[in-house]
Amino acid sequence: MAKGAVRVSSAAQRVEFHFGPYLDTSNPPVRLRYRLDGFDKEWREAGGEMRLNARFLDSANNTVSAEDFVARGESVGWAGSIARSRFDRRTEAIKAPERAVRMQIELFSGGSEQTVGVMVVDNLTVSALETNGQPETLLFRLHLAQRTVDNPSSVPAGWMRDGSKPSIARALDLGDNSQMPVLGVVDADPATWGAWRTDPGAAVAVHAGEALILSWNEMYSIGWGGLGAAVYSYLPPGQYQFQVQALTEYGEAVGSTAAWTLTVAPPFWQTSWFRGSLLASLVAGLVAAVRYQTWRKMQVQLEALDQQRALALERTRIARDIHDDLGANLTQIALLSELAQTDLEQPALAKAHLAQIFTTAGAVARQLDEIVWAISPANDTLEQFAGYMCKFAQDYLRVAGIRCRLEVPESLPNYSMSSAERHDMFLAAKEALHNVVKHARAGEVWVRLKVDEGSLILVIEDNGTGLRNGAASGARGNGLLNMRNRMQQHAGGTFTQSSETGHGAVVRLALPLKAGGGGRVGSTADL
Repeated sequence: MAKGAVRVSSAAQRVEFHFGPYLDTSNPPVRLRYRLDGFDKEWREAGGEMRLNARFLDSANNTVSAEDFVARGESVGWAGSIARSRFDRRTEAIKAPERAVRMQIELFSGGSEQTVGVMVVDNLTVSALETNGQPETLLFRLHLAQRTVDNPSSVPAGWMRDGSKPSIARALDLGDNSQMPVLGVVDADPATWGAWRTDPGAAVAVHAGEALILSWNEMYSIGWGGLGAAVYSYLPPGQYQFQVQALTEYGEAVGSTAAWTLTVAPPFWQTSWFRGSLLASLVAGLVAAVRYQTWRKMQVQLEALDQQRALALERTRIARDIHDDLGANLTQIALLSELAQTDLEQPALAKAHLAQIFTTAGAVARQLDEIVWAISPANDTLEQFAGYMCKFAQDYLRVAGIRCRLEVPESLPNYSMSSAERHDMFLAAKEALHNVVKHARAGEVWVRLKVDEGSLILVIEDNGTGLRNGAASGARGNGLLNMRNRMQQHAGGTFTQSSETGHGAVVRLALPLKAGGGGRVGSTADL
């Protein structure tokens, strides 16, 4: 693998490294291992595996089935050489298949011929597991004579070598660590493999369905001697160094370590400029939030002041109505009562004064009813206004002997009218009806209520004498001006009048609604 450096995007889902030995050198490394410094805590073997194999044969020495017990990497007690390492005990349970009459044991140096390394087995036993509570029955124990080590080319009794390079299978002397020789495979050639195998005559006799226990001591250091590949998925942003190290078949490092620098760029949201921008945005947002809260607090205060102002205006209006209307009428009642008392000796005159008191008292009652209706929150709806207006027009015109025709929608929008809106529109309409009764000499009046283009429109039309010289016939005072002023107190409110002499007059009052709506116009009612 050549040295170098590379930079990849954070969006890269997979990073793959390929490496291998320089095969054109006079002394190529036996095996290679790798790690990604900054990600891997330990070295990784590029691959390779060795195995202990239990092969079941039938009576004709044909293979019935086989069970592999695989070893990869390094055993727990491996310390860099056979002499310094310690064995690890391993136990496996298997079951003899149907038609099996014997079991052949094999120590195999590679699942692939590119596997290199060493694997040593000692104290191998095969036992039958009894089902009646009796101890296990020993069927086989590995035992090598000392002369096996004295003459490495010889083959232990009951064993045979196999493979593309049989000399890989060796009988090893562990010195002080073991009193007897052990079986081992030492594979330093990635292009070959070797194995120890019990010959058919020395195979372990078994019975079909028999439960067997295999136990052995093992030590190993296993790696890969050919071209390798390392794959990493979704690496976090950062700088890494991919390292490859050459090893002997025993796992000892030789030569220098080859390295390749890899940089995974962070996503934009982890860059310094983005964090700076985010910090600036947060500060700006905090400032905006503080300003908004300050503005909102001021708005709340202004709304509270508006409510206080509206309440003060409403109280002033109520006081004015009581003073102007009720006060004048009550004063008149008081004066008439005094006159009636002084005229008790003149019954006819006293009776006239009492009649005036009765009439004035009725007017006071109506005025008081209007004030209560205007300030009651229960009446703050468009429907309540329409009902009260129609009833007042009927009663007022009936007393005057004038026919009243009403046109109102069958349904009205759900709109909440304020006390001021109801009061001003009612008084303007009342003034218009008063002018009709007092000055128009009309025999019939049309009262039309409708909702059109987001406004409440009230039209009062009569068939009286109409206007002369810009005013209703016989009109006195500031009645028309008062109607206009009352409607213009509300944003968008309008008052218009039109007439021709001898053809009656039309008064149109319009009040904008905060929410649009309307209804179906009902049939005309003759009253």
